[in-house]
Parts: sequence; structure tokens; C-alpha cells
Amino acid sequence: MERICATLNGLNPYDKEVVEDILKIEDCNYDRKGKPRQLYGVAISAKRYVVYARQKSKIQIIKLSEHGLGMLYLPDKRKRYIPTDCKDQKTSYPRWIVESWERLLENHFRNLNDPANALVTRELWFGKFPAVMRIRVTTPNVLAALRKHDPGAAKPYNFALSPILLQSATSCTLVGSFSKHPEEWLTREYTEIHTGAAVYLGGEYDVRKLLPQTLSGVLWRHYLHPEDKSLSPDGKPCGPYTNGLLLRRPIHAMIPFITIGKEVERKAQEGEDISSLENAGPIRYQSGQTANTRAVDPALQKRIGQFSLRQLKQSDLSRDTIIQARRGARLHPDTRARLARAVDELELIANRRITSE
Repeated sequence: MERICATLNGLNPYDKEVVEDILKIEDCNYDRKGKPRQLYGVAISAKRYVVYARQKSKIQIIKLSEHGLGMLYLPDKRKRYIPTDCKDQKTSYPRWIVESWERLLENHFRNLNDPANALVTRELWFGKFPAVMRIRVTTPNVLAALRKHDPGAAKPYNFALSPILLQSATSCTLVGSFSKHPEEWLTREYTEIHTGAAVYLGGEYDVRKLLPQTLSGVLWRHYLHPEDKSLSPDGKPCGPYTNGLLLRRPIHAMIPFITIGKEVERKAQEGEDISSLENAGPIRYQSGQTANTRAVDPALQKRIGQFSLRQLKQSDLSRDTIIQARRGARLHPDTRARLARAVDELELIANRRITSE
């Protein structure tokens, strides 16, 4: 490896005072005494991997990826993990993520196709906790929605919690006051940030049951995440149990070109940013559209269709905007929220009329 690095670094076109090496051996490849040692790894995808060393019958995690897990919040008072027999003593990791990878490694050497393996992650002490993100309140619409229910706790840049739902939708984003006690997360009140509605996990909202994912479920799906950027050894798309040397995935350019945003933003990986909650995949930029706009939810689109333009104008939106909403066009979250409130009021009036009759 040292010879390979030396050969490639001889081609380094940059100022060596700025970029000393273009390929180097990381400190994690050496033990505490600075000696090279054999490392092993398991890679789920390009950004989800773990590197470990074998010590007789035991496994010691040396380096891991927090991608896909680092955005989750779990209160843990223990010191962050630093591998004892490693030259790199500066890099540390959350204990619960290390324990998760240890359990996934244990499962990796079993029969991968055994469905009972999904139960393995439930044995972790945090496996049954709801999966939540810790986010900061940074936008006016979220602050206003939270203040409807808890004026004192809703302050700019305060922490809040957002549960990850089994049935996710950009039109339903829940935020609740911050708590370090997981036993409270299932029973506390949450606010839907677009409409300001107060809801509870286990209840219903917009014809949808609000069921949270558990951390064990997130871990198992994390482990079975298929690599989308490559093909399996047989030339087919990768699946959850694909293994072996992956192949390049050919890309065929099609006209017209559609400009899209970056697939994964760093803030979405790390959490703590309210905008990451509405990241429903790559953003498509077209004429008159921005990163903040989202398509009208089909359920809301159907409800809007029940009423006339004249009735819907009580939302104080223009006639053109209401027509666009009926067609399922992309609108700003605030605009969708105003339409939803107007529809709620119209439906309430209609129900009262039916009851009085």
C-alpha cells in the first residue's frame, strides 16, 4: 500500500504545502503502537460501511459511517466511543451507533435470508424506542404553528423533536417540544407544521394513521438498503440481499434535460435543520419553481375539488393559485397550509349544515 501511495502521489499536481498527498493511508490502519494491521469491512452502500479488526474471537470496531443514523436522536450520557487499539485517538462515535453496527455485524455472519434476523435489532436496549430527529426551530411558519399550543416553549433556535413515520409524506411533518425522556415520545402532543393541527402518535391525520418507526426497524432497513448507484454482479439492479463485486451502472441521457438538486444534503444526514424534514428526494428545478415548492398532496387536491373557486377564495389566494392547486402543481408550504385551513373551515360548515338538516 505504501508503494502504491508513493507512485500515485508522484503524480500530485497540487502545491504540496496545500495538498500533501492525493492518496494516503489513514491512521485507523495502524494499531495504538503505530504498526500496520489487518482490517476487515462490511459495506452496505457507498456511504454506509463499517471497518473492524478481529482479536481472536472478538470484533473491535475501528471506523464506521454514521450516514443514515447520525440524524436520529437518542439521549445517551455515556462517553463517545474511541477504539482502544487504534492510532487515531481523535475520532469518536456515539455509543448507540457503535452498538448498532456491532449487532449488524453479528447478524451479517448469519443466514442473511432468514426473516427472523430482523428480530436481532430488537434485542438492543433502545430498539423499541420511537425513531425521532432533533431539529432546531429556524423558520417562522414552524414557530407560529408551535406557538399555537405552547407559546412559552416555542422560541427561535430552540430544539424540538420530530418523529419519523412509517408512512411519510411531505404534507405531514410533526414537531413536538424537546424531551430527553424516550418514554414520553409516544404520548406527547405534536404539531403538524403546515396546518398547525395538534395530533398524537397512534391517531389519524389526513386519512393517515400516525405510526412512528422504531429504532430497530430503522436499523434493519438501514442494513438492507440497496445500492442504487451500481448493478449487482449479474447485471441487474441491486436488491436488499445483493452481495459481491458490483458493476458500473450505465446512464442514458434523455432529452429534454431536467435540472435536479443534490441527492443528499449534509444537513439532512446530520439532522437539526427543519428543512431536512421535507426532503422527499431530489428536487426538480423547472421554470417558476424553487427549492421550497412542493406538489400539492393528492388527498388535499381531492378535497379542494369539492368546492368552487368562489368558496376557496376565502383563503385570500389568487384565482390562478387555486387553479394550480387543483391541478396538483407545486406550491410553497405556506400556500398549501392556507388552502388546507380554508378547506377545513368549508368542510366544517358543510358538516354543520348536514347535522342541522
